[in-house]
Amino acid sequence: MSQNEMLAGVFVREGVLEVQTRQVPTLPAEDWVLIDLEGCGVCGTDLHILATPPAVAAVPGTILGHEVVGNVVQIGSAVTTVEVGDRVTVAANLTCGLCRYCKAGKPLHCENWTTLGIHQDGGFAGFMTAPERALYKVSKSLPFEEAAWIEPLSCVVTATDKAAIQPGQVATVIGAGPIGILFGLVFKAAGAKVIIADIAPARLNMAKKAGLDVAVNVKKDSLDGVVAAETGGWWAEVVVDAVGTQLGTAVKLATKQGKVVSFGINESALPPVNQYTITRNELTVIGTFVGEYTFPRAIQILESGAVKPSVMNTVLPLPDILTGIEAAHKGEIVKAIVTTD
Repeated sequence: MSQNEMLAGVFVREGVLEVQTRQVPTLPAEDWVLIDLEGCGVCGTDLHILATPPAVAAVPGTILGHEVVGNVVQIGSAVTTVEVGDRVTVAANLTCGLCRYCKAGKPLHCENWTTLGIHQDGGFAGFMTAPERALYKVSKSLPFEEAAWIEPLSCVVTATDKAAIQPGQVATVIGAGPIGILFGLVFKAAGAKVIIADIAPARLNMAKKAGLDVAVNVKKDSLDGVVAAETGGWWAEVVVDAVGTQLGTAVKLATKQGKVVSFGINESALPPVNQYTITRNELTVIGTFVGEYTFPRAIQILESGAVKPSVMNTVLPLPDILTGIEAAHKGEIVKAIVTTD
C-alpha cells in the first residue's frame, strides 16, 4: 500500500464485510479532524448489521466500526479544543441540534441522526475523520485494551444511572454478552450482588472470570429458582434484559417496586409480558439504548480502574476481522477488538 492508503472493513451488501484498500480520508469540513486509529471494538450492532436479514440497516460501501480510540494527526482550521497529538475517542452518534427533539433536550431522538461507522465511514480502518464536537480526550496512560470500551460503557452508564442500584442490592442481568457482563461489572463496582444468565457456556465462563457473583445456564437451571434462592425470596431490585427478547422474564424476576431495564434491541421480538405484575408490584420499566452525555463518566471510570472490561477481549489485527466476527457470531468469544495501527 502507498502512504495514502489503508486497510478498511467495508460493509458491501447484506451479510458481507470485506477488507479492502481505501484512500486515507481527507477532512470534509473545517471543524473535523483526522484520527490515526489504534483500534476499534466489534459491537453487537456490527453483528446485527451483518446478519441475514440485517437487524440494523447500514449504508453499503461504508466502513463499519464505532468503538474507537486513536490520536489526532490533522485538524481543520476551525478546530479549537483538540490539538495534533491528542489521544481521543469519538461519540459516533451525530445529532443536528436543530430539530424539535434536539431543541427539546432529547438528542437521542434527533430526526436527523447519523452514525459514524453505520451511515458514514467509521473505525474499522487505519484512519477516520470525525467532527470536533464528537471528540473526547483520553489519557495516554489508559491501555488500549480498556480504552476500546469507552463507547459501550457510555451506553451502560446511561442505563445504570437510571437504574440507580444501591450497595447490597441484587441485580439480575439476562444475557452474558459484552454488554450484559459490562452491566454486571458496573453493578458490582456499585456494591451490588450480580446474577447473570445465558445459554452459552463460553459467555458464562467469562462472566465468572470477570468476577460476577452467580452465573446461570438457563438450559440447565431455573433462573427463577436461582434468583429466589439467592435473594431469600425477595427477588432482584434491578433486572436488565440485555438480549432484547426477555422483558417478560425480567418482569417476573423483579422485586416489588423494583426496576426493569430494557436495553437489548430486537425489532421483531414480541415477548409476552404480564402487565398485572408490573402494575401490582409497582415496577418501573426503563427503556434505554445508547449513551447520553456519559462519555466523560465512562472515560473517568476506566481511567480510575474501577471497572476493567478487557478481561473479555479477543484482540485481532484488522486483516483477521472476519475471523473475529464469525467467532463472536458463534458465541466462541465474547468481545472482538481489532487493532488498526
